[in-house]
Amino acid sequence: MQKLFVPMLLLIASLPVTTTAQGVAKNARQDPAIRVTLEGAYNGWRQAMVAGNLEKWEKFTAYSRQIETRNRIVSQKAPFPQAMFEDPIQPPSLGGMIALGVYSTGQTATSTYYGKANFGGGAESVRDNLLVLHFLREEGTWKFDNLRVVKLGGNADLLLKIRNADFSFLADMEFQPLAALPPVPQPVNQPEFIAEAWIDSTGYEVTLTVNGHLTGKFSNVKVTELVNGGLKSGVNTIDIQVRRLEEVDGKSPKVEIAIYAAKEPGKPANRMFHFKPDGAVPPATSSSFNVN
Repeated sequence: MQKLFVPMLLLIASLPVTTTAQGVAKNARQDPAIRVTLEGAYNGWRQAMVAGNLEKWEKFTAYSRQIETRNRIVSQKAPFPQAMFEDPIQPPSLGGMIALGVYSTGQTATSTYYGKANFGGGAESVRDNLLVLHFLREEGTWKFDNLRVVKLGGNADLLLKIRNADFSFLADMEFQPLAALPPVPQPVNQPEFIAEAWIDSTGYEVTLTVNGHLTGKFSNVKVTELVNGGLKSGVNTIDIQVRRLEEVDGKSPKVEIAIYAAKEPGKPANRMFHFKPDGAVPPATSSSFNVN
């Protein structure tokens, strides 16, 4: 079974694979006045991660992210918070990076930087990229939520814009904050079986819920994802919500979902559930399956 544990929930990609129910904000405005405050929240979170200080981590981390991070660790039968602080990926310092801009809805915000973000690898492996920090405002206080790296690759046009101080690209969705505060997930207990979902949602948006816990929302992708809360012995439930997207050139639309599970980390996983409808894909499917 693939190791899925990513405590910082770092997504190194051009666009996120999974989408939240809130979506990206369409009414966010530039708000440079809060940049120093946001940096203070991030630096507090970073120092807590480096020091392995749970109390300080809770102080600077958005509550919904606290629960989601714990759920992800517990769902893999790993100890919390030890596994989080032992992760080899280190949060990068903002030192030496160039602040490009801040967007805010008043309750959610992003702050984007350009430069060499070092996640603990050797200096030779660090490249110039864009670092996007996400924040949530809880009870009047800005808290760190998560971060993403947008790789520049050979995007000469984007590099030219940065060098010319043209940051208009920050209006693109990958640099924008969430439209609203995310719901706080329900805490999960350590499962009997660690589980992983294999999803093919080509041409569709698929929302997957297992045993009442949201696994994720997946739009036009083939991906594997940790099943939040895992599986239990006996009867397990699964709910699949499907929405057809616009035609995707060169691809035949389809939905296929499989759930694999293993008793312990690193052990071989067996398929416990398979969904591959013939013909029309139903917009909603509720089913159950047994695990022994």
